[in-house]
Amino acid sequence: MIGTLKSLFSKLAYWVNDTFPNAKSLVPKPLHRFVLLRIVGMNDQYERMLRENPERLFLQNDALPWVSTSYKQVLFVGTAVYTYQYEKLFADDPDRYTTIDRNPSTKVWGGKHHIVAPIEQINQHRPPGFFDCIVLSGVLAYRIPEHGDYGLVEQDDLRALLKVLHGVLRPGGLLLVGWNLRDMAQSLSQLGLLDPYFAPTDKTPWGTRKEFPGDPHVFEFYERR
Repeated sequence: MIGTLKSLFSKLAYWVNDTFPNAKSLVPKPLHRFVLLRIVGMNDQYERMLRENPERLFLQNDALPWVSTSYKQVLFVGTAVYTYQYEKLFADDPDRYTTIDRNPSTKVWGGKHHIVAPIEQINQHRPPGFFDCIVLSGVLAYRIPEHGDYGLVEQDDLRALLKVLHGVLRPGGLLLVGWNLRDMAQSLSQLGLLDPYFAPTDKTPWGTRKEFPGDPHVFEFYERR
């Protein structure tokens, strides 16, 4: 019975979204999230991922809690149904947490201060040296045809992005980068792209690099020069 009602409400929610595409912009974010999570069931497919993916567990349970207590102004890049809970780590002062994503439909999962734009344009939305830490996880990759419009195309694009991130980070600020080795086999450091903007840093509980045995994901930590 509950499953049937949930299915009916889900179909109704999708019908409203398709019929009145601008209506969701009028719905308060907490209510919008409730509908998507509890009625549409958008988070169901990610609960297993959060239980099984060691890199996602590390980000949620270790890296971000440490970041929230170690850095004042934090930028998190990329929002999705499985990232909205991160803002709870900044409940003491929501103004410390900014999110950004190019996709307008993911705004509902962003923080109090959310920017709809590509990360390459962050310098158009925040002044130089604004952030103390930038978390860039699951964003960097070379474009792979079967992935569609995902990743960055050439090393020049990666270097240009690092220049932009360098500009909005304060000197000594942290750039936390996570990626899939199947998408990008070498790190930014190994590719020789960090100079003159960043340098690997061991000023974290995990040193300069965090790996997961048997899993292709990795995190590296860079300090803004």
